[in-house]
Amino acid sequence: KDGSNFEDVKTDSYYYDSVKWANGLGITEGTDKTHFSPDAVCTRAQMVTFLWRMAGKPEAKLETCDFDDVDLDGYYGKALLWALENGITNGTSASRFSPDAVITRGQMVSLLYRFGGSPETAEQPVFEDVSTEAYYYDAVIWAYATGITKGTTASAFDPDGGCTRAQIVTLMYRYSIR
Repeated sequence: KDGSNFEDVKTDSYYYDSVKWANGLGITEGTDKTHFSPDAVCTRAQMVTFLWRMAGKPEAKLETCDFDDVDLDGYYGKALLWALENGITNGTSASRFSPDAVITRGQMVSLLYRFGGSPETAEQPVFEDVSTEAYYYDAVIWAYATGITKGTTASAFDPDGGCTRAQIVTLMYRYSIR
């Protein structure tokens, strides 16, 4: 199984190799047998699940969490506990994880950055819309410096913009081959 299994993933698309990689390793599947749905949004629950699968589905020691909006028996339950235990994610508030919310670009690079151990970088800011006080500042600088992501323009990152499935697997793929 790989990216060539999907009618909506063309060999000349920027995400073809990424989808092939993610699907081949079982990090993500299609939305059905013949579609990947590259332009569909990716949720916060899906993102932690993809990272958990990328890590090899490790078992968490953590068995509960304080979020009142999660289903720990759902497809993302084990992934969320693992991500919380390892400091990869946190909630959108003290009592909410917002599993079905579309993951933003700022959130996505933050999770990937923490997944990678929060490495330091000496790079300087390049995006006008990324404040040095933002929780995602270091993650954006790191992701840009390592070539994992670019901005939406030469001077903008769009940290509050939502991420598609194609964007998520592309950034994860770039992370894996850097």
